[in-house]
Amino acid sequence: MPSAGAANPYAAIIRRADLVETDSGPQLQAQIDYQLSPSAKEALHKGIALNWRVLLKLRAVGRLWDRTVYSRELPYRIRFHALLNQYEVLAPNQASEMFLTLNAALGYMSNPRDSTPLGAISPRPGQRYYLAVKCQFEREDLPVPLRPFAYLDPQWFLSSDWTLWPIQK
Repeated sequence: MPSAGAANPYAAIIRRADLVETDSGPQLQAQIDYQLSPSAKEALHKGIALNWRVLLKLRAVGRLWDRTVYSRELPYRIRFHALLNQYEVLAPNQASEMFLTLNAALGYMSNPRDSTPLGAISPRPGQRYYLAVKCQFEREDLPVPLRPFAYLDPQWFLSSDWTLWPIQK
């Protein structure tokens, strides 16, 4: 079962994670809700880029301990361009997309898909698996004068907790 959501109203929340069958093999995908705090929105509108890493792990259940079968980090960056009055999202494939609203930009970021096919790591019949997903806000990517506030102010605690999702076969 997925773990309960974080108590922080501004933390990212993992709504769903799954293993989806595609033409090129199974792929990992998730759905994340980003809730930016007023401080994060203010920094974004002043030209500071906000960065997250979506951590995806496919884990096989073992007798004594679980083992990671597949692990991937998907970086996302959102930035506001004042002259264009648009939001830019840089996705893991280094393609950048422009959006007119913050909600549209966050909506684009909310459905990360690992485009790398699992191929040979495809789940075996009879083996139990689960997905572990975390959305981690990168405080170290903020400008140096802002970092102390990001570590002390709860409005900057924008990461999610690890969330576990069983793979249904």
